[in-house]
Amino acid sequence: MFYTAFGGCSKRLYSTLPEKASTLAKFNFPYSTGTIGSITTQLDKYLNRKDTLITLHGHIDRKSRIRPTVGFGFLRDQEGDVIQFIADADNNEHQLVLEKMKKLTVEDSISITGYAKPKVGKEQGRQEETAMATRSRTEDASKKPKAWELVVKDLQILNSSNLDASRLEKLKQTDPEDIPPQFRYLQLRTKFFQSALRTRSKIAQLVRNTLVNNHDFVEIETPLLFKSTPEGAREFLVPTRTYDQFYALPQSPQQYKQILMASGFTRYFQLAKCFRDEDLRADRQPEFTQVDLEMSYINSAEQIMKVVEDVVMNIWLKICNRPTYTLNEKGFLQKLTDIDNNKVQFSKLAYPEALLKYGIDKPDLRSDITFITLDEFFIGEENSEFSVVEACVLRNALDNENKSSKNKLPKELTSTHNYSRRRPYVWAIRNDKDLLWYEKLVEKKFMKKTNHFDEKKLKTILNLKPGDILAISTRSKFPYENPTPLGKFRQLAIKEFPGKWQRPIEKESGELVNDYKFEDMVVGSWVVDFPLFNPVEISSSTEDPYPEYSMNKYESTHHPFTMCKSEDYELMGSNPLQVRGEHYDLVINGVEVGGGSRRIHDPALQKYVFEEILQIKHYDQLFGHLLKALSMGCPPHAGLALGFDRLCAMVVGSSSIRDVIAFPKNQSGKDLVVESPTEVLEKALNEYFITKKNNNK
Repeated sequence: MFYTAFGGCSKRLYSTLPEKASTLAKFNFPYSTGTIGSITTQLDKYLNRKDTLITLHGHIDRKSRIRPTVGFGFLRDQEGDVIQFIADADNNEHQLVLEKMKKLTVEDSISITGYAKPKVGKEQGRQEETAMATRSRTEDASKKPKAWELVVKDLQILNSSNLDASRLEKLKQTDPEDIPPQFRYLQLRTKFFQSALRTRSKIAQLVRNTLVNNHDFVEIETPLLFKSTPEGAREFLVPTRTYDQFYALPQSPQQYKQILMASGFTRYFQLAKCFRDEDLRADRQPEFTQVDLEMSYINSAEQIMKVVEDVVMNIWLKICNRPTYTLNEKGFLQKLTDIDNNKVQFSKLAYPEALLKYGIDKPDLRSDITFITLDEFFIGEENSEFSVVEACVLRNALDNENKSSKNKLPKELTSTHNYSRRRPYVWAIRNDKDLLWYEKLVEKKFMKKTNHFDEKKLKTILNLKPGDILAISTRSKFPYENPTPLGKFRQLAIKEFPGKWQRPIEKESGELVNDYKFEDMVVGSWVVDFPLFNPVEISSSTEDPYPEYSMNKYESTHHPFTMCKSEDYELMGSNPLQVRGEHYDLVINGVEVGGGSRRIHDPALQKYVFEEILQIKHYDQLFGHLLKALSMGCPPHAGLALGFDRLCAMVVGSSSIRDVIAFPKNQSGKDLVVESPTEVLEKALNEYFITKKNNNK
């Protein structure tokens, strides 16, 4: 108990100040010599030199092994590498270290100083794993790094860990992704997450260097306190202390960057924070990062595409040491050997073709699975708007001679949980009886035979064999539904049977290669010719098997600032649904990595889209700032945004962007580390003219 005086007033403090010597000792420790990896690369400088001391900082990786005369501890450094350190009781110096080691618990923060010696014993294998991991960071990869350990002369406990860390030790060693999210900081100490976030940092730096050094872009930050405008997703609103006045957090810097183009900047970019208040999935977060860029005086989308290809190809080449591939004119994969800024290198795929062939606007082109249209034989009867019957055949998916459970039709292909609406009809073809699959669907009145139905011709076209899997569904003639049921089926099939039906690689010699690792391929393409407008969906309920549209009400397929194809200009006044947009999506391995468009820089045309086509009320209040900027000589411009989190996740081999975000929200939108969001005191709410409503359910 002690007293303090401040401003003439005394205040009695009832807590006890921690003991001085032991507390201040935690703040006084030697500098680190380096990381385990950096020392391993120059080990000859330290090995067996007792007078050349090494200091390492890190955490206790797992429980120490203490014997009467020797102790073995395990330090994990900031890169996730682990080193064994030892102390014996041959002299008083080591005896003191041994006594300190007895007090160590898992995840204690420590500083150790000692000398390096060659690694021997049972722990050598683990150390060699660390050394081999380090090998990729060395300039001379031909030399196998030596395993070593540290003989400790001094050990300092800089901060002790509590029991929670010890209880989570097993998860940390075996399944770090299962560590409870409230202990994210423990999860981030593990090697995978350390590597993931460091890789993210490297990618960010590479993006900046490529855009600035190769293409003369300027990095400009735009405001996060924006205004509410209808751009698609639900916004996060920020109240102010002025009555009935709100900010909105930006869904993207779209309008600001267009205004920058009117401001004389010809090439802008930023790594922008964006916010969307929508349902969360593995690939979504309420706040996320995108590489946002815009260029003025652009007369072709290809000018944007070439810049983006330079960025993306550099990421895979310099971060992963992996080449990129695309589709050639024959439909085979072709390796892109050089980054060529003089032409677009990724193949282009028109939106209608993507939906007809693959049932989705972001197909995974590593697989050559395509659909077969059966309109010559059948007409969809269950819903007249979805009259096109189509098939997807997974050839040799199952071993018909194998009767084990592993050879059954995978449940993932038929589970209703995997389809947002209706699911396709799916059969495992086992015998000749299964070749009459269509009779059941005709009997159910799902479809009916056409006057041109020819059983022999149908069997020839499908060419079904025992062991095949057949999926049948319907779509509309121009599919606004995206993905279609078969489009989703194709995605599930690729995931369920990795490496099957992979597209051949054509070498420069013309030789076709099928023997490659599916997961190692990076296949890019541009999806183009999207419809500029879609009909408004009347019912978005997933309980309805078929979506229903109001064909006289329109919404932007992407956003209302996208320019139309010049050859479709007159259709803007007569048939907006037939208009194609100057939009382009970059798709890699079935993931939409980014999207962009040429913008409308003519204020009269932009007003027409707002008022006549989209029928946005009070558009002058919502977008007047943009229209003013366009009306003051704004040059033609175009841009694109790359999903930075998603791109980083792909590079580190993760299916979830949570793995490359330091403190992600969970699927309820909560940050369990800091326990946000939280309640706010009523006094604070009153300043913002906010009143709580009763939440009686």
